[in-house]
Formats: sequence, structure tokens, C-alpha cells
Amino acid sequence: MALAWSSGPALAQDGSGTPATATSADAAPGEIVVTATRRAESLSKVPQSVTALSQASLDARGIKDISGVVRQTPGIQFDPNGFGNQTNIAIRGISSTVGAATTGVYIDDTPIQSRVVGYSTTNAFPAVFDLARVEVLRGPQGTLFGAGSEGGTVRFITTQPSLTDTHIYGRAEASATQGGAASGELGVSISAPLVRDKLGLAASVWYRHDGGWIDRQDANPILTNAPYLKNVNSSWTQVARFALKWAPVEGVEITPSLYYQKRVNNDTSPWWENNGLAPSDPGYKALSNPSKGQYVSGAPNGSPDRDRFYLPALNISADLGGAQLISNTSYYVRDQSGEIDYSTIWPAVFAGTPWVGTNHKALAYMRNDQRTFTQEVRLQSTNANARFTWVIGGFYAKSVQHFAEQVYDPNFADIFGGVPPEVVLGVPLVDGLYSLAGSGRGADEQLAGFAEGSLKLTDTLKVTAGVRVAHTKFEGNSLFQGPVSGYQLQDQQSVSENPVTPKFALNWQATPTTLIYATAAKGYRIGGTNAPVPLSQCGTDLANYGFANVPSTYKSDSLWSYEAGAKTRVGGVSLAASAYHVDWSNIQQNVYLQHCGAQFTANLGKARSQGFDIQATARISPAFTLDGTLAYTDAHLTQNVSGQPNPQAGQLIAAVGDHLETHPWTATIGANYEAPVGSATAYLRADYSYKSKARMSALTDSSTSSYDPGAYALPQVHYASLRAGLRKGAYDLSLFVDNLTNETTILSRSIEVSGVGTYRNLSQRPRTFGLTLLMRQ
Repeated sequence: MALAWSSGPALAQDGSGTPATATSADAAPGEIVVTATRRAESLSKVPQSVTALSQASLDARGIKDISGVVRQTPGIQFDPNGFGNQTNIAIRGISSTVGAATTGVYIDDTPIQSRVVGYSTTNAFPAVFDLARVEVLRGPQGTLFGAGSEGGTVRFITTQPSLTDTHIYGRAEASATQGGAASGELGVSISAPLVRDKLGLAASVWYRHDGGWIDRQDANPILTNAPYLKNVNSSWTQVARFALKWAPVEGVEITPSLYYQKRVNNDTSPWWENNGLAPSDPGYKALSNPSKGQYVSGAPNGSPDRDRFYLPALNISADLGGAQLISNTSYYVRDQSGEIDYSTIWPAVFAGTPWVGTNHKALAYMRNDQRTFTQEVRLQSTNANARFTWVIGGFYAKSVQHFAEQVYDPNFADIFGGVPPEVVLGVPLVDGLYSLAGSGRGADEQLAGFAEGSLKLTDTLKVTAGVRVAHTKFEGNSLFQGPVSGYQLQDQQSVSENPVTPKFALNWQATPTTLIYATAAKGYRIGGTNAPVPLSQCGTDLANYGFANVPSTYKSDSLWSYEAGAKTRVGGVSLAASAYHVDWSNIQQNVYLQHCGAQFTANLGKARSQGFDIQATARISPAFTLDGTLAYTDAHLTQNVSGQPNPQAGQLIAAVGDHLETHPWTATIGANYEAPVGSATAYLRADYSYKSKARMSALTDSSTSSYDPGAYALPQVHYASLRAGLRKGAYDLSLFVDNLTNETTILSRSIEVSGVGTYRNLSQRPRTFGLTLLMRQ
């Protein structure tokens, strides 16, 4: 809320194309209007913790993607996990690397989150261009947004066609990264009436190239002339969007749209600490030195990643007089593929060393596709001042994902000194080429009905209650072959449930500018199925965890969230604060069988997350504004994670007290100063964000089987940026510096096999200088 207030007026539209200003008469000047409750209303009147960033706010802070949104949002963290180009998102500590998503991701009214099936372990996030705003809803949103919104929801609200006015937005940028390659972008968006009051158009195209800053050289100590490749982790993104709005009769709007995005990463961004040998070994070599701007990967081969999706949607709204009927139909198509270099992984697993010979090459070719059809219909009251307001609706979705993985490794026998794998492991290469070949399918289907109503008990006291009742079903099958996995066939398995997710809220409008509220809400995510593992290789690991075999299915997990908060405005100071308590049970946990390299998912353990978040803005003078956020999250296990009741030390997967969200404190502060320069306005914007030192997790807990003796708690993270510019008429030209202090803090640290090889680290992009040109009219 505070971030939005500091950015100036923002007239928004909801995902249905209904102008948000239609019900925002009570909004304060400059305050943003959101649709977090499925209806347009002033953010200060929404009884839950929400951050909304308008297009102007995003531009002022130089935000280009989801990582920038997260950096400016309290109570949410977005960290790379060190494997490929994958990242995890956590809201108030609720996140997971297995099963269905814990955070809902929406483009307008359409959910686009993905389940962990095969290679696709993360969501696709829209690029931040041509957006009316981004909304981050903290806490479970199961009543109105359903499964996948267990911890919260991130909504990307696009610019809608206008039937009356023409708006043009353009952005161009060029930048250079210290020690890396140049970057740049160019995009334009237009919204205009084609037939006034009857037919409108919104269209945009955008392209961005991010130059690399990681170098790569094969670190195999046997090699003496491996090529040195510069700036290998470059990437590019293309986005295009087209929408029409047709008003055939008064009160009816029909809006077909198409959103397209393609992103290509030429290589991953982890850098190696050394070449994987022990410091006492004569061939030991340090590879990277961030303090000197040296970021080097020792991987023998690159690991490119390609991710493309398009989203056609049809939104229809009709004013029925006192009520509005809204229908949203969409079909989400996502195709992801990539290669991951396994050349050092298999030797580490099977031979205890990352290197064998000079010609061993193992490349994992990954593919995942997703097809999701969604249909939602809702009917909602339109008089925001009525004593009773309500929304009812129905939702159907079917999402099918296919995955395939083939590890090309014709020289796999090199790991065993030339002995064929069928002699050592009892299984030959697949087609004489692949050490692992797998494919499978997962299908989610859900049908739900939901309702929510708010009743004014007095002019200032309102009670809200809602519920969602769903029928969910997941079907999965898979086949893995090869010496790494043995023969594992999962016949068609399914799990179905009927979750009920209620919500209750009480809010008191203490003064015209002060809202106090309390909520209780339930969230859940759908269960799933597991592929079997070969007992001959994995039986001992299973027994250590108390399992006779891998469970064929796992159930949904759920949580209850309790939140109390206040939003107020006094003079030039705006404040929004909330405190929360979350109990998470039956958690879907990953069980890794370290001696055979297999894994599965089971419902294990409980956790609790407690904390608070604060957002504030202080308008010191008409020219000078301060804004900031502060959040604390204590998310930790309250029950041991293990398959047996009384596990011995070392057999725990995770233990009581291990933290789920390892950086407890996050904070931001921003300052904006403006001054007239002739007929133009000069401005200076500074932003700083902070994450505290990490706490103990299962990885750094010596009582668990997940413990890595070489791991340590990640350090504090600092990030500062500075932007100075001149704005005149429709044009805005600015100079900026990102990562102003050139921080080299490690964001993620991982190793392929504990005690074998070297750690691979991810850091922030080094200091970057650039020039941005904006045009709005």
C-alpha cells in the first residue's frame, strides 16, 4: 500500500476489463485500486496484507522481473536453488520444491502455476512490461483463488483496451555490467479505441537481452588447453500481447486476448569455488574470486534453458443491474526444454570423484510441456456501499503435464574403469547411449464452487465469510530405465480429495482513514503420485527412514492462517501493518535416498510460521518522499520429518527447529526527491534492500540425514540502486546504477554430492550502469 501511494496516481483495471475506478470514489488521491478480493476497491479498504505496485512504481524502481518485485515486497522471498535455472518462491515461509505450487501465479484472472513434474520445478513468471500493476497477496487465498494459493498469490494485471482514450507507453534501455556484457531492451504498448465506445485495442511488443557475466572453462585437471568462454550466462526474452474489447450493447464487454512470452538462457549462473579437488591435491585450483570480479564455472558443457508459453483468453462481463456476471475462459500452453551437464554428477555419485578421463560427457536433455484449460464464472454485487456485498462462482481446470529426461552418456563405463554398466549395476545403457531415460505424465483436474459475502453490522463494522468446496483429482504415470535407475514402471495411479477452504474476517473502519481487521483462512494444495524405486538398490535407504516401499500416492497438505492488521493515513504518513500465525500440517516433503540417487514425496511433519510485515510512506515535503518495508518471518518445523516414530540420529530428514525460510528479517527503504528545472522536473530515486543472515535448516543441522558438513548459513544480503532523471511532458530520461556497492553476497550454495567436488554459488549481478528512456502519452 505504501509503495503504491508513493508512486502517484494509478488508475487500474481488473482482469475482467472492468475499470477499477468505477468503485473507487473513496480512494485517496494517488492511491492505487486493486482487485485482490475479486472486486475493484481502494487498497486501504482491503482487509488483508497486500502489496500493489503500479506501472509507475515499477518504472521508478527499475523493476524488470519477479525478482525485482520480490525485493520490494515484505514477507516474500525468491531465491535460486542452484539446480539449472530453477528458483523457489516463498510467502511467509510457505514454499516447497515438490508437488503442486504453494504460491498462485495469475495473469489477470488466469492461474498459470505449474506442478513439480520431471524437469519443470518452477513457475513461469511474466516479464514486467505493459502491466497496469502487480499485486502480491500474502496469506492463503484458497476461497477466491483455490488450490496453489496456499501461501499467497502473485497477480500480474495487464493493461486493458480503452474504448475512449489513446494511451502509448514505450521503454528503451541500454546498460553495461561490470566485468560482463552489455544489456538492452525495447518495447512499446498502445491502448486505443478503434470505434469509440464500441471497440478498443491494446497491443504491445517487448524484447530484452541480458548480457552474461559468468565465464566458463572446463575445470577437469587432466585438460591443459580447454577454451575459456566469456559471459556465457546471457539470456533474452520476447513478449507480445494483443487484446480487443468489444461493447456490443451497453453493459456488456467481450475481451479476447493473447499473451506470448519466450525466454532463453544460454547457460546457468552458478560459479565454482574450485575445480573439485582437495586443497592438498597438487592439481587443486581455485576458480572464482568475486572480490576481484572473477566468476567462473568449471562445467565441461553449457546448460541452456528455453521456456515458452502463450495464453489465449476470453473474458466476458455483463452488467445485470445490481450484479455483474463475469466469465473467464483460457488455455495455457507452456513448453520448456533444456540441457543440464551431468558430466561431473555421475562420477561423483558412483566413483566418489567429479572427474574421470578427458572424454566423459553426460548431458541430460530435459523436456516438459503443460496444457491447462480453465473456466471460471462468477456473479457479484456491484454496489460497494450496500449493507451486504457478495460474490459466488464456479471454477473448473484441467492441467496436463508431460516430461521426459534422457541422459546421453555413451561413455558411462569410464566411471567404472571401462567395465560395462550391466556388469557393475546389472542394467545396460538404454539404446547403448543413455544412462537414464525417463518420461511420464501428470494430470490435475479440479471442479470447485465458491462464495464470499460481507455484511455491515454497523456503519463501521463489517464481517466477511467465505468458503470454497472443491473436488480434485490427480493422475500420474512414468517409466524410468537405465543403469542409474534400473527399470521403474509406474502404472496409472490417482488420488482424489474434496477439500473445503473457509475464510472469516472482521474489519472495523475506526476512522475514515484507519482500518483494523482480523482474518482466519485455510489454504491447501493438491496431492499427487510417486514412481516406484528399485528395492535392490534403494531398500536400505527406505528402511532407514521407516518405509517398506515408496508410497504410491501422497495427499494434499493444508494450513490455517490467522492475521491481524491495520491500515492508516495521518497527514503525509501512510502505514500498513499485519501480524500472522500459520500452522502447516501434513507437509508434502521430498525424501531423497542418497545411496541410490532416487527420491519421492511423502506427507511428513508439521511447521509453524509467525511474523509481521510493515509498509510505510512519509511525504516529508511536496518534493521529498520516504518509503520502506520491514518484515520478520520465523518459519520452522514443529515435528520431526521421518518415516518412523522414533528415528535414530542421522535418520531424520529434518528435525524440529529446522527453518523453512532461512532469512528471517527483510527490509527496504527508498527515497525520492523531485525539483523543477525550467519546464521539466528533475528527480533522484535511491533504493536499498536487506535480508538478514540465514538460520539453521536441515542442510546445516547435523542431526539430520540432509546435513552437509561443508554447508554454512548464508550471509546477509544487501542491494542498493540509484536512479537520476529528467521528466518533461511525455518523456522521461534517467541514468541508473544497480547493485551500487557491487555486493558479491552468495544467494545460494549447493554441491552435487556432499563431500565430493566443489560448491556452486549464485550471486547478484555485478554493478550495472544504464540509461532508460520512457514515453507515456
